[in-house]
Amino acid sequence: MRLLATWGTIVASGALSLACAHGKAPSLKPDPPAPPPPVVEDPDTRLIETADVHLARGSEELKAGHLNQARKEFDRAVDLYLSAPGGAFASVRRGESYRRTLDSVHVQELAALALGDGFTETLPEPAAIDAVGDLPLAGALPAPVTDEARRTAEEVVRQVTDLPIDLNEAVLSCIQLYQGGLREWFEEALARGGRYLPHIREVFASEGIPEDLAYVALVESAFKTGALSRAKAKGVWQFMPRTAREYGLRQDWWVDERSSPEKSTRAAARYLKFLKTMFGDWDLALAAYNAGPGKVIRGLKRYGKSGYWDLRRTRALKRETKNYVPLIHAAIVVAKAPEQYGFVVEPEPALTYETVPVDGAVDLRLIAECAGAEVDEVKFLNPELRRLATPAQKTYDVNVPEGSGLTVAECLNTIPPEKRVRFRTHVVARGQTLSGIARKYGSRTRDIAEANGLNPRRTLRRGAELIIPIVPRAAAPPKARTASKGKGTGEKAPAELPGLVKVSHKIKAGETLSGIASQYRTTIRDIQAWNKLRGSRIAAGNVLTIYTNGSTE
Repeated sequence: MRLLATWGTIVASGALSLACAHGKAPSLKPDPPAPPPPVVEDPDTRLIETADVHLARGSEELKAGHLNQARKEFDRAVDLYLSAPGGAFASVRRGESYRRTLDSVHVQELAALALGDGFTETLPEPAAIDAVGDLPLAGALPAPVTDEARRTAEEVVRQVTDLPIDLNEAVLSCIQLYQGGLREWFEEALARGGRYLPHIREVFASEGIPEDLAYVALVESAFKTGALSRAKAKGVWQFMPRTAREYGLRQDWWVDERSSPEKSTRAAARYLKFLKTMFGDWDLALAAYNAGPGKVIRGLKRYGKSGYWDLRRTRALKRETKNYVPLIHAAIVVAKAPEQYGFVVEPEPALTYETVPVDGAVDLRLIAECAGAEVDEVKFLNPELRRLATPAQKTYDVNVPEGSGLTVAECLNTIPPEKRVRFRTHVVARGQTLSGIARKYGSRTRDIAEANGLNPRRTLRRGAELIIPIVPRAAAPPKARTASKGKGTGEKAPAELPGLVKVSHKIKAGETLSGIASQYRTTIRDIQAWNKLRGSRIAAGNVLTIYTNGSTE
């Protein structure tokens, strides 16, 4: 043993001497540690993280109003669970995350329904005629008219008007009013009129009436499509409901064509032409447009007058009508030569658009998405639509931004009907009434009747599918919460949401998940989640738990 040790010492010393001779010290470092074993990633972690990415993207798309893209992202998130090996419930963690994803999608879509429910009518604006019609200017000038002001008005009338204009004291008083207290209002109205004036002139020319009558709309509404007067006249031309119907303007729960610049302008042209034929005089026709033909006829007969300016001196007309015609005459004069009256007007560009026929109810946000536009632009081009959707009962021509018509038509053709609008439907069961259905959904009987074109007094037909408008305050979703445990199951129910009813469905021979989902107005995916089904096979006699907002029959 000693010999071995000595020999080992000698060998070591020799190695040391050899290393020193070469100028290097021997390496005394320990061997490097073995690399750690590779980390095996939990497949559920990657699945859940990827699904959450799609869920977040869907939320952002929904906030931006991109319904179609939001649905695609939500579908991708859910499909990841359903297509994973073993399905959505292969593990406890995966199943809980899947339920959380489904609940999040439901809550977000219901929240979007509450914020932009497709049924809340856009609030109207005050009509200009209410603001200017009652001003105390029935003949009294705010200041003496100078000779220069009179000559300016005479020059404008002589050169650029196609309607006979009376430059009497009342008209000159209104010109001064536009230059004074109403300057800002008039300037804004004239600029806004640039959107519509080219079309109005074109229509009036085709009807053979003076194009300068376009400025009747300035006095009536300041060219605001949503203007609503105290007397319930509406739109650019301030049609009363009855007169509007007589001239073919549709008014129902979905649409009020008095607010359509194109359709109401054609109706206004025909009505003005009719009044001119009736009275043989444009001033009397304008007075009748404001006060009604009967009022003017009775005044002429009672006071034995034949013209508007004589009738204006009597008590036959109210102040608004006495001011109405002078205001129009003055508006024409100033609008034809605004720079001569000190106005600096930059007319808004004329509206340009294309028209696409749309079948049934389609969410305007979806149409905007197809057009690559903001929903406010689509609403702006279709002010007659009272809801955030096209009418449900028929095809409706929708205006879309110029250049997008073909794209919108092709886009809508690729979207299934059930995804084109965001509202609830209900299949009428035996014995159900409108009032009962309204209570069930927190809606109003009248709204359901009008949305579906029904007579509230008629009995509902069993099996009929109704559109259910949701009142915003009733549709606002609560925070997702867990219901109490079902009896004897130990399982938790999905988040409770307004209008959802839990039912038990006993499977009959020959039934499929697809048919059952259609019956209850839900989806195969939801039924699978509620009942922990990994596939689409079901057996007769088994019972399914279903949460539905539709019929339970």
